[in-house]
Amino acid sequence: MTQALENATANLSSTSVTEPGLMQLPELADQVGASSIIGRIALAGQTSSGSFWVQFNVDGNGGYASSWPGWAFELAKAALLSNKSVGVFSNGDPFGSNLLQVLLLAT
Repeated sequence: MTQALENATANLSSTSVTEPGLMQLPELADQVGASSIIGRIALAGQTSSGSFWVQFNVDGNGGYASSWPGWAFELAKAALLSNKSVGVFSNGDPFGSNLLQVLLLAT
């Protein structure tokens, strides 16, 4: 599923990642049997044990707090510091253990 998602999102061009273009993200996820959601990072931090904690909020629908893998945490941290949205592809709800891909969005 991860490779299929990478292939599908590789076709996104910088001109298509606009507000209307973001509508493609759920379609891409559906093509590979994944879920997609756009939201904002409310917090990103690290515990004393070394795990990375992220609160991913979806506008008006609450959020998801979980431990994220390092590769996804770095994007979450960048999104939080720059006040940008993220697109999250996951295998189910967007908890850290389900993450397949995280995109830092310009909008």
